[in-house]
Amino acid sequence: MSVTLLFRQWQLTWSRPIKIVFSIRWKLILSIILPLLLVTGIVMGLTLQRVYYSATDGLQQQYIREINLLARSIDNEFVSLARIAEDTAIFLRMQPTLDEAQLYDLLRQNAGRSPLIYGAAIAFEPFAYSREQRLFSPYIYDIDLKAIDIGAVAYDYTSGEWEWYAAVEATHMAQWTEPYFDTGAGNLAMTTYSAPIMRDGEFVGVTTVDLRLDNLSTKISAQLNNQKFMIMSAHGRFVSHYKPEIALNSTLQDLVADQSNPAFQSIADKIMGGSTSLDIIENLVLYDEVIAGNTWIFSTPIPSTDWYLATLVSEVDVTSPLREQIKIALLGLSLTIVLIFFLVWFISSRLTNPIKKLEAAVSDVARGKLDTHIENIRSLDELGRLSIGFNRMLKNLKKQINIQSQQEAAQKLLEREWQMARETQRSLLPTEFPPFPDHDEFELHAINQAAKHVAGDFFDFFFINPKTLIFIIADVSGKGMSAALVMAVTRTIVRDLAQSGKSPADILRETNERLRESQKGAAFVTIFLGSYNILTGKIQYANGGHMPPFLLAKNGSATTVGDATGTIVGMLEDQDYRNAELRLQPGETLLLYTDGFPEARTSSGEFYGAARIKSFLQRQANSSVSILCESAIREINTFQEGNLADDITILALRRVTGNSPNLFSDVLKPRS
Repeated sequence: MSVTLLFRQWQLTWSRPIKIVFSIRWKLILSIILPLLLVTGIVMGLTLQRVYYSATDGLQQQYIREINLLARSIDNEFVSLARIAEDTAIFLRMQPTLDEAQLYDLLRQNAGRSPLIYGAAIAFEPFAYSREQRLFSPYIYDIDLKAIDIGAVAYDYTSGEWEWYAAVEATHMAQWTEPYFDTGAGNLAMTTYSAPIMRDGEFVGVTTVDLRLDNLSTKISAQLNNQKFMIMSAHGRFVSHYKPEIALNSTLQDLVADQSNPAFQSIADKIMGGSTSLDIIENLVLYDEVIAGNTWIFSTPIPSTDWYLATLVSEVDVTSPLREQIKIALLGLSLTIVLIFFLVWFISSRLTNPIKKLEAAVSDVARGKLDTHIENIRSLDELGRLSIGFNRMLKNLKKQINIQSQQEAAQKLLEREWQMARETQRSLLPTEFPPFPDHDEFELHAINQAAKHVAGDFFDFFFINPKTLIFIIADVSGKGMSAALVMAVTRTIVRDLAQSGKSPADILRETNERLRESQKGAAFVTIFLGSYNILTGKIQYANGGHMPPFLLAKNGSATTVGDATGTIVGMLEDQDYRNAELRLQPGETLLLYTDGFPEARTSSGEFYGAARIKSFLQRQANSSVSILCESAIREINTFQEGNLADDITILALRRVTGNSPNLFSDVLKPRS
């Protein structure tokens, strides 16, 4: 054969189009695997990137929430500890004749009320406790509740060197001290909350609660799982630190000075500015330790002490589990693609019939036929298990529909029962206003709003004779149904005793005994009970631990009157209650309220407070009592954004006319 002929044959062979024939199996494999690899690679890459950044952002938000919760928890601890000292100061003002043994017993109770309390003290002004004794300061401290007299065995706390006494003596204001090392009494690092003891406007001493700083550090470290943390005072001094030896011995300013990174200065300024923030700094050097990569610094204030909490977290350490999960996800994806290849290879020829059965069943379900069932499942492969799972899903779906229907019915029944309970409670309170249209000598209005379905607050008013009006406002400890039941019992007892003509003090005294016997001390009530002479404007009252009301004058000035004449009702045995008097001038309004008014709090922890109440009353000086009460409820709901933390009850009594030209000013007149 010639070379020319061979060339022509080769040319004819390779000039024809080459057709590669694939089987259906390979077509299925290639049509699935190749697009899957391409699309999955792109989507997975973008998705994992977004997941990483989203998860990182989620971790940052989680840490912010955790540090805010921790700061709020610490702040609540400080508020609770401060209240112990304040309540003790109030108690000592009301009980000035306690002997030494009783004072030490009181301090032992205070010291044991929180594991954070190291000690509790009462420090009197020179010769204020005894004319024969210049200094007297009983102190209970440590785990075994040891007792000493600071003034006798430790130091002269009136020398001006001790902030816990000198600052309160100078300002007559309760406050936390700057952290200090207490030499002579506790002999350890602590901070102290001091509250003034005032009697007849005179400063006679302080009550204190000491917080042991090393215990605070241990608690915070445990809550943060040994993360790096710092607590700074208002002056930047380290109060608590993940390195215990740093506490009280260094400041945030010292840490800034040790840094060569200028970005840390702005972060420190943010921390001391009191804002809640997240800052990221690269390659932070912390006490000769280099934290590689980014460090997250979270900071937030502790409002009650003007302290600041900061935590430091390495981004590499925090995101390490996330990166491991991403690696596992990529490995799982690769294995899944390989598995899909072999599954498609072996079972492609067996897909058609099971898929048709499943499609028919799904179509039936889509049309609402929940009794559909796939029959004759012969294999236990993916489609077989899918068919079994489909049958099980339909069975569970029908069961869940029945359960949901039953739950909805039960919920509706519960809501009806709560509504009936609330209506029953409302029926116990006066509902018609004005309540006494035939009497133009006075105006009266009241409103009760529950934090839950039913409330523990209540009010009541009724005539016991033509010229004497009894009015009551009370607050039962706790909320919900139990408080509502105590409220109903208390109302019945008070009404029964008032009709017998007893004085307010006698009514509270007997109510205390009846409640204590029936409730076994499980709940207590604060009560303000007044007997109002509609002709003279005179009010005889007894105040059982309730918040003193406000007296609103015609010119808009508002002052508190009616301090407690006895303690809470229903808790303590054989309590004595006194009667006191005040007189309303024509046009003056007496506003009674429960603690849900001044102690209303925003989500940030800010209280409504007495100052806002005075400002509110001044704005409402010319309003009717009904508008005054409704505006007060609306004001508190707006302040708390509709999320009531406690029941609120408001009662306003205004004298309209007077029959006597010699009306006394509204001063308290305790009755013997």
